[in-house]
Amino acid sequence: MSTFSASPSLQPRCQSPSGLSRPENSPPIKRLAQVKSLEDIQPLSHAVFPGSHCPLFGSLMLIRRIRNASCLVVGTDECTYYAKSSAMAGGDFGTLAERCYSLVLQPTDISFGSGDKLNAAIEEITAQGKPELLFVITTCVVELIGDDFDSLCARAAARLNIAVTVIHTEHYRSENHLAGMEAALTACLPIMREQPPQLAVNILGPRHDNFAKSELAECLNTIGLPINLVLPSDCDITDIVKAPAARLNLVTDRIGLPLAQAMLDRFGLPYIYFDRFVTPRTIENAYLDLFDKILKPETRQRMEEWLNSKKNAARRIAERVTPKLQGYSYIYGNTPLPQLELNAYLTELGLQPKLIQLSQWTTADDTAVNRILAKYNPYVTRNANIAPLRDMYDILRPEFYFGHEYFERLLKKGIVQRAMDRLGQAYGFQLNTQLLLFLEESIEMYQSLVVKGAQNVAD
Repeated sequence: MSTFSASPSLQPRCQSPSGLSRPENSPPIKRLAQVKSLEDIQPLSHAVFPGSHCPLFGSLMLIRRIRNASCLVVGTDECTYYAKSSAMAGGDFGTLAERCYSLVLQPTDISFGSGDKLNAAIEEITAQGKPELLFVITTCVVELIGDDFDSLCARAAARLNIAVTVIHTEHYRSENHLAGMEAALTACLPIMREQPPQLAVNILGPRHDNFAKSELAECLNTIGLPINLVLPSDCDITDIVKAPAARLNLVTDRIGLPLAQAMLDRFGLPYIYFDRFVTPRTIENAYLDLFDKILKPETRQRMEEWLNSKKNAARRIAERVTPKLQGYSYIYGNTPLPQLELNAYLTELGLQPKLIQLSQWTTADDTAVNRILAKYNPYVTRNANIAPLRDMYDILRPEFYFGHEYFERLLKKGIVQRAMDRLGQAYGFQLNTQLLLFLEESIEMYQSLVVKGAQNVAD
């Protein structure tokens, strides 16, 4: 489909086993059919740029959404500086800087233990004004030396009569910052207490403040099912303590799955996984699963009519947009949506993935992988490493790059870069429709910027 012609900026020097030319000494790049898990996928280079955020960053992103929560970051001066500087940057972190404390470990603490220093730090924080909730965040060095921070913080909480919980953020066991988000949510479990049951639902996982505007929230309102807790957004320690009062956990991001499983084990509270799915049949099945769990027969017919109206409206949009997508190709970078499920749907719409960058892959994604392989066998690599990827743009020559990159740099190569960040706050057929309109807009941009631009140059 590409109408843009460009000469490669870097001539290939060797041929990888999978057939794609790569600079000498680079790790081999594989196709999707050659890998069975994330561990099988190699980055494009040994040195990674810009690289992924560490779990410490992810935990801070979650904590700043919990009202009046404080944190104590324990680690080397590099880690504590990184955390404090991020918090002081403002923006998405809001006022976290005022509630972010640092405990810098010295060589003697690492050699002989940091328990006494931790106790002194928590006492000092409490003396300044008792925090409603204190997250103690351990970093790599704390996990390596093996200090039992869970026991130390439990004793400090009992002695000082404050709520203290521990988030473990060792990066050497994780791929990216999402592990820190999972750990931050799971760290809320010790705060929760048994409650008298009530007809309500918890929402676990949304990393934004607009869940109330989503189609999923509309569904709950139409049913008449109150929301007990939205974690991490728009809650405080009182809300977290009362979380077990709900009848159901609705997990709207996979970072909430470990907490949901832990609440099932401890409180017997069931959960449903309803992520930002984009495939119509997956969305419909998620809604029907929700209806099975909570609806009485007299309510179900009304809600199925509601669901059918949403499905039919989305189908009409798909019928208009799908013909426009045929034959276009793309590189997938990173988006807030489930990575493999999104790519499976894009291929079924008629788009061709040339290369998919991944940071997540569980056994639950195997179905999506098979859906992609039913039509295409794209190259796969790790994400957050765009520097060496730039050598491949002139080889792969896609029309689109979905994710974060430099727009003008890609446009010079005839590639339109589009980020999907704005889609991350929608659910259900609302999200499906927004994605279709986003793709339609992308085609219009390509025709305007690349096709007409090339014609103007030729004229």
